[in-house]
Amino acid sequence: MEELLSIRTIINKFSAAALGGKKIPHGVSNPVFRRNGDGNIEAAAFIFIYNKEQLKSRSVPRPKKWMTMDLSTGEITEHDCSENDFCDLPDDMMCGLDAEENTVFSEEYKRQTLAVFDLTLKKYLVKNKFDKELNDAYMYMMLRMVSVGFKELYTQLNTI
Repeated sequence: MEELLSIRTIINKFSAAALGGKKIPHGVSNPVFRRNGDGNIEAAAFIFIYNKEQLKSRSVPRPKKWMTMDLSTGEITEHDCSENDFCDLPDDMMCGLDAEENTVFSEEYKRQTLAVFDLTLKKYLVKNKFDKELNDAYMYMMLRMVSVGFKELYTQLNTI
């Protein structure tokens, strides 16, 4: 890719590409790093689809789709969990949206978390070296911001 990727660029590209751009109520997770079958590092996110009642009940169905981005080309591939799943959680599982008591969230904490992802990404793109310790720091920080129902999904999506 000509421009150096950032987490915000990845988030925007994933959001635009999710579900082929269809206007269905859905959310896209924060990106994580994932090692693909060829051993290359890519960005990945899961897509969860919900309806108004589910949102009100603070519980959404387990993702049925997920996406990956080739970090060298920017190409996005959407995967259907029925054909290529990223986790072993039950298909009919509901994911709670409520935060845990120890959830950490502030704009400054979010900014710092995104900066760790960007540092990991930059090191990989510029030096062709993936820093597992930085990835672990990003995952630790990011998981402190998300609902308890999504933590295991993020952990299984991040195959580093």
